[in-house]
Amino acid sequence: PGPGERELARVRLERHGRAVLARLTGEIDLSNAGTVEDQVSAGLGDTTAVAVDLSGLSYLDSAGLSLLARLSGRLTAAAGSLRLVAPPEAVVSRTLAVSGLAAAIPVDETVEAALAALGPA
Repeated sequence: PGPGERELARVRLERHGRAVLARLTGEIDLSNAGTVEDQVSAGLGDTTAVAVDLSGLSYLDSAGLSLLARLSGRLTAAAGSLRLVAPPEAVVSRTLAVSGLAAAIPVDETVEAALAALGPA
């Protein structure tokens, strides 16, 4: 993106054994939260162990927080689990803490820690 242009979120899904890692980069706001949610959901298949890497996000608003809460709810209903990856220096770490979402969904500092916590491959 050039000066003044926003970089909307990109979603990259990776399979790690029985878990799926969703790497999100760019910005998530009301304009694209639904699309991001659809892309993540479509890529999960029957997987119920999911880690979402938020360290590449430059912006996350309430629509993005709602997306994460809904994803967590769906996985919990399916006896699955969701972990978020956000190192302390990540732009979104404060947003997660202030919103209370970090208290509701486990947050790991590294992708490796999140995948390990989701269980053996």
